[in-house]
Amino acid sequence: MVNDAETTAAAAEASHSNDPGYCLQWSRQRAAIAALYPDAATAWRYAIHRHKLDQDPPRGAMCYWTGGSHGYGHIAVSLGAGQVRSTDAGGAGKVATVNLGWVQSHWGLPYAGWADNVNDQIIPGVGDEMNDNDWQHMEQLLQRYGWDQKITVTQPGTGQDTQKAARQVLRELWQKVTKAT
Repeated sequence: MVNDAETTAAAAEASHSNDPGYCLQWSRQRAAIAALYPDAATAWRYAIHRHKLDQDPPRGAMCYWTGGSHGYGHIAVSLGAGQVRSTDAGGAGKVATVNLGWVQSHWGLPYAGWADNVNDQIIPGVGDEMNDNDWQHMEQLLQRYGWDQKITVTQPGTGQDTQKAARQVLRELWQKVTKAT
């Protein structure tokens, strides 16, 4: 069974060593995903739900880089807040937490983006929570349409009106929408 986003990130945080050069193997094993593609660049090419060049990968997402001396690319597990857990980042065979730009600045590999999957397997829960960019966009919409800090919501079934914080209404809506897609 594939690990969810939180379990994947926690497994990455708990791991401190790797076989040098086996970033795809190490990353997919944190998510309990079987082998399929030969390297990270190929896994990115066939990844679904790709977020090309997105610099804000959610916790538990797989982050991809392309290039390298043999074109194999690189993959790491996002810890959220711009941090990834990456093989060989602490030296050959040593896993370390680094910022998202570290791989490009230290190894010269161009960042491709992130995905909620690897080897055709989706990691449940990746991106289910609203990130800071989502909240900023929603707050701009609230201001544009003049919503107050409280919203009157009619409860399903009872028809009773209730006052709720706008942020809570948006959180509930987000959860319903992300579970429906």
